Amino acid sequence: MPRNLFKPLVAISLVVMSLVAAIMSSAPTIAQTNAAQEPTYTVQFNDSDLLEVIKFVAEVTGKTMVIDPRVKGRTKIMSSKALTADELYGLFRSVLEVSDFTVVEVGDIVRIVPIKDARTSPTAVNKPERGDDSEFVTQVIQLKNIAAAKVIPVLRPLVPQNSHLAAYDPSNAIVITDTNANIERMRDVIDKIDRAALPVTEVVKLKYADADAMVSMLGKLQGADQKSAPQSNRLSMVSDTRNNAILLTGEDVKRSKIKRLIRQLDQPQQQSGNVRVVYLEYADAKEAAAVLTKVVQNMSKVSPGSKGKAGSGVQTQATVEADEATNALLITASKDILDSLLSVVARLDIRRAQVLVEAIIVDINIGDRAELGVEWLFVNQDDGYFGGSSRAENGALGVLEGVLDSDDDDDDDNNVVANLASGIAARTGQTLGVASDGREAFAAILSALRGNSKANILSTPSLLTMDNQEATISVGQNVPFRTGSFTSTGTGSNPNNPFTTIQREDVGISLTVTPQVNEGNKVLLNIAQEVSSLADGVAGSADLITNQSTISTQILANDGQTIVLGGLIREDIQDSEQRVPILGSIPILGHFFKFQSTNYRKSNLMVFLRAKIIRDDETLYGATADKYRLIQQEQGEIQAEGLHLLNDDYIPGLQSLPEYELQNLPDEAFQKEAEQEGGE
Repeated sequence: MPRNLFKPLVAISLVVMSLVAAIMSSAPTIAQTNAAQEPTYTVQFNDSDLLEVIKFVAEVTGKTMVIDPRVKGRTKIMSSKALTADELYGLFRSVLEVSDFTVVEVGDIVRIVPIKDARTSPTAVNKPERGDDSEFVTQVIQLKNIAAAKVIPVLRPLVPQNSHLAAYDPSNAIVITDTNANIERMRDVIDKIDRAALPVTEVVKLKYADADAMVSMLGKLQGADQKSAPQSNRLSMVSDTRNNAILLTGEDVKRSKIKRLIRQLDQPQQQSGNVRVVYLEYADAKEAAAVLTKVVQNMSKVSPGSKGKAGSGVQTQATVEADEATNALLITASKDILDSLLSVVARLDIRRAQVLVEAIIVDINIGDRAELGVEWLFVNQDDGYFGGSSRAENGALGVLEGVLDSDDDDDDDNNVVANLASGIAARTGQTLGVASDGREAFAAILSALRGNSKANILSTPSLLTMDNQEATISVGQNVPFRTGSFTSTGTGSNPNNPFTTIQREDVGISLTVTPQVNEGNKVLLNIAQEVSSLADGVAGSADLITNQSTISTQILANDGQTIVLGGLIREDIQDSEQRVPILGSIPILGHFFKFQSTNYRKSNLMVFLRAKIIRDDETLYGATADKYRLIQQEQGEIQAEGLHLLNDDYIPGLQSLPEYELQNLPDEAFQKEAEQEGGE
């Protein structure tokens, strides 16, 4: 053989031998001593695929295996001795557990799933025979001396994260889903804890029952159990007559059972006889008594044998009285009628909804006015002729009197300015004039006026009332109106007992509402709305004049819906001209003989309303907080501006509104309810 081919052949031979050795080391060896003995297996897997291992075990054990798609990976198994098929299957469980997988057997099918899904799989419960240590099972362990809920925090750190551990209070048991080995370890721990429970003395106070009678009754109830129980595990009960309490000494579980019985038995004694005292929470006792009396009368009419006559049969067998001091009803009746009346009272004494009614009253007034004219007056006192042109209302005569009514006396000269000022004070606008005094006196006045006015009034009255309860809010002034007077002088010059009669009337905003809450969050409202105010003086009026707008209606609105109740849009324009015939028609010059005025007024009055149903304390707090914080904000702005001459401490301010606290039931209430359900 050529020397240059020897080295490659040696290298190839070494590679082939290595591959053969690796294959032989990763394959299981089957050793069978003789035909009568069970075959054994020597397993050697070196970094083999987990699916290949599962396939091998399935062939050896003959089991049907269903593999979860998430099962994958590689493993190493080294066995120094031969294993039987059952031993190989136990080794296989351990290999899966190391790789975070496990076996769940359901009938003849073997499921291979991730270990975290084992606790939700259909595992066996309390199997009579113990299987392999790696097998996942569910065990229910009963505790005798201590509460299961108190053991859970101790055991939880001892179990794997993928296991399940929970307590069931009604039967005082612990439910565990884990491997057989871990469950056996938990059993050892629980046995030691359950034996180590020490008796504890507890005081249970009674509200209604008698302590001696309660201890006697409970002693008879558990007499047989007490005799069969060990001396260290017995429950002792002693009554405390002075405090009406029971002293319990024993294990936690037994004390809990007895306390549950005591709570169920410690109840107020039911009223006996034909008389009942019913304390009302929401209804008025006097009104409820009147309603129930009518119900009793109607029951007597429809009772058998009454023949429709009031006062026979049932009417004489039932009476209803109201105790206003305690808001309670005293009902005296036979048992059947008493039950019927108590049922009626339970349906009448309910918490009614409240309604917050908010009205928005918008009053917008726009006015525009213009006047232009000339007024004049002349007089010749010697010859006795005179003439003039003047308005009837606030005319120029009052002004001209201050100019022309003067003599040569110094005293009269001093009154000219005063008389002139008095005359001008009765007029509005710009007044200009000329005058001359003497044999022929003359005076002329030019009056010019242009004015406009705007008024925007927004009122938002609001009030809170009960369902079907009338409520009224009135904001305004109590104004006196003159209704008559007496000024007779009699036979002398002095008045004889003069007097003036007046009548006071409310002027302002008044809102009267009666809500009725219907099903479906709708509110039926009977509304009477009145808006009144004092009007400007009108010529010829004897006294004050009021503007008044009234709405009386019935509406149906949704909860929180804003609706319009009504309104008035009014436009008033008055154009007038006063002139001297013929002379007033002359172009240009005619303006000296006429007076023109134009007055325009537009008013918009709208009334809106919003009703909000308040059924609980939280909604009521929210509605109150909105109004409260609005006023608080307004006061804050005033406080920020401060006072000019005084200390700012004089400015009053509202305190902050406390935050609303949810009225949750105490934990004892939930615990008591749970115990009652468990006892049932």
